[in-house]
Amino acid sequence: MVKRRLHAAGYVNTGSSMLSSPSAPALHARLAPADVLVDERRALYRLAVELFAPGTEMSDNLLDHPIVRYEIGRALAGHGGVDPEALRELAAMGVRDAGIAVVSDPAAAEQLEAPLRIIAPPGQAPQPLTEADGERFETAIRIVAEGVDLFRRLAPALAGDLLAHVSMLAVLKAETSGGVVSASSRYVPGIVLIDEPVGPMEVAEALVHEGAHEKFFDLAITREFLDAHAEDAEYFENSWSHARWPLEQTFAAWHAYTCLGQFFLSSESEQLGPHSLLPKARERAAEIGDWLLAHEHDLLPDARWLLRALAGQVADAVEGVSTVEASLLAAGIREDGNFRVPPDVTYRLAKSGRAVVGRMEERPEIFWLDSDAGWVLSECRRAPAPFGLLLGNATEQWRVDRPEARRRLAAALGSLHVFSIIEASE
Repeated sequence: MVKRRLHAAGYVNTGSSMLSSPSAPALHARLAPADVLVDERRALYRLAVELFAPGTEMSDNLLDHPIVRYEIGRALAGHGGVDPEALRELAAMGVRDAGIAVVSDPAAAEQLEAPLRIIAPPGQAPQPLTEADGERFETAIRIVAEGVDLFRRLAPALAGDLLAHVSMLAVLKAETSGGVVSASSRYVPGIVLIDEPVGPMEVAEALVHEGAHEKFFDLAITREFLDAHAEDAEYFENSWSHARWPLEQTFAAWHAYTCLGQFFLSSESEQLGPHSLLPKARERAAEIGDWLLAHEHDLLPDARWLLRALAGQVADAVEGVSTVEASLLAAGIREDGNFRVPPDVTYRLAKSGRAVVGRMEERPEIFWLDSDAGWVLSECRRAPAPFGLLLGNATEQWRVDRPEARRRLAAALGSLHVFSIIEASE
């Protein structure tokens, strides 16, 4: 997502509950605490590497690297494969610790070609500030460090929630930024690019804005937020620039403005930068949020829940599989059957118990499983498992009575069988 300098029009909707939304970090944690979400994201990338380069293991640091994630994403989209050694070389870029890893390598312009190209305004070629720029870079590093500290001091919960999803920051030379104040891209997730800062508050605001996008990127690939139908959904037109956004960008913008609005409440005494969006954030969140609520039928369950929760319409729990759906899934499962994982199925278990499953077709197919289905999959991985054995183990594992274990087990087996993630035999 790219933030450029824009002049605001006057949209006011003081009646919207978006203006007094509940705590974003607390509601994010209802979906998944930041550490859980990051671990699940890593599980997804580990699975992808395993699909393309079986037997390859990668460290958390390597899997968090934005350029590594970009290359893995390209492979998943059908643009080439994964070369583990090439990924390790791509990740060998010098950074400086400023409370966040800041790009410092003089060769960074070449290494960051993808994000710089993606966020570049027409006719511009943004360039990163690096150690080769001497005192100018040292000044920027100092301001970034002060900005990170300021963010953590003003809004510690929000900082912990969002910065967990930011792996790297690059400072753009002011004369090359082309008006880009801050930017991030779902194609190169994990890196935030900011214009050369004048003061720490500019850095703090940029980290809220782009950190919210990075949080959304991780939610979108691990939770039920949007599917392919989102590309055909109605576009939103904002009132301040009359830009038209597809559904994914609209949701991401709403999420960022919501976080910015909450940050503004804790930073009203601070001197804002000349291009700050903080005073406008709550109105814009309200405008976008009202539109999304009217179009929530285009969102998947987790996105609908977060939208309503941040609007103050909190449901008791995220929508799950209904009793009717569970019964339908269980209907085809025979209790005298044996169940096994086919040889073409690869999976990774996250610490949360959820599993991400993949198989290689023309393009990789990837599925996220809930904790019940993930546990069942792991039980069936070594040899065909009879239903009776699975039921006994499930009763103990889930600490429920036998009828409840039978219901949950049959539903999990049914969902796995529907997508050919397990095979059944008599």
